[in-house]
Amino acid sequence: MKKFEITQSTEEERELVGRNVRALREAQRLTKARLSMMAGLSRQELSKVESGEANVTLNTLSRLADALGVGVGDLFAEQPLGK
Repeated sequence: MKKFEITQSTEEERELVGRNVRALREAQRLTKARLSMMAGLSRQELSKVESGEANVTLNTLSRLADALGVGVGDLFAEQPLGK
């Protein structure tokens, strides 16, 4: 069986996801408090995601994507989202 190496997200990927989460949240006129509640995160966790400081788990990405009504892959889109 082939083994896969798991690596941490790069800073650029974290920043990209953060920008996309913020853009989608703002486009839907959601506050950080509201989105964090919808995704089951603390407001501090969401702030760290949006600023690119957090190494986000797949579970957290999935919960954010569901709360925003998009697919997980959309959080990695290079083009600006939600505007």
